Formats: sequence, C-alpha cells, structure tokens
Amino acid sequence: MVHHCFNNVYSNLPLTFLPPIRAMKMLQDPVVCPTNDKTVAVEVVRLAPHPKYKQRVRKKKKFQAHDPDNKFKVDDYVQFEKSRPISKTKTFIAIPIAARNVPKPKEVVPPELGLPLES
Repeated sequence: MVHHCFNNVYSNLPLTFLPPIRAMKMLQDPVVCPTNDKTVAVEVVRLAPHPKYKQRVRKKKKFQAHDPDNKFKVDDYVQFEKSRPISKTKTFIAIPIAARNVPKPKEVVPPELGLPLES
C-alpha cells in the first residue's frame, strides 16, 4: 500500500530524501574555549522573552564545532555551519570570518603640507 502523503514538492524525490533543516543553519559568534583536539566551543547569545515578565533576557548556549586545523583561538569570530554529526556533541563545522571591532589602520598624514595655517 502506497501512502500519498508526499503529494507536494517532494513527491518526485526518493523517500530517503529529507528536506534541509532551515533553523540554525549558519551562525556567527566568538570562540569561548578551544576544548579538545580539532574542537572549539562557540557560545551563542540570543534574546528571548522572559516567560512571566515578558522582558527580553539573554540566553546563552554553547555549541561544539569541528576545527580540523586547530587554528581558532579564544575570542576569534567564527561562522559555524550545520553538517552531518561528527561526534556525539559535534554537528557544526567552524569556518573563519573577518574579525569584528578591529581598529582600522590610520592614514599617515604628513605634518607639513606646505600650506600656511589660517586662524
């Protein structure tokens, strides 16, 4: 007996196909701890309403991400992407991104421009 519950977009695909998970596909947050070999802990901070008082409260959660080259240090910003399970707790892969809040190099201005100063 064939069930016809897949009569939508996925009807012509094999039954082993699952649609991609859209929630928490990619996140960008700082590394909290380079825990073990090839693993980093990344802390995600989000704002959620308090159940009783409805004020927005910070909620923190740590995720383990795969770092194959051991190149991330504490406070490095990484983008981590959902992937297949790598171990019991690791389902993300850490990807390097440009650092945040890095001061831009100042332009060197020559002290004398050869122009008289006006007062």
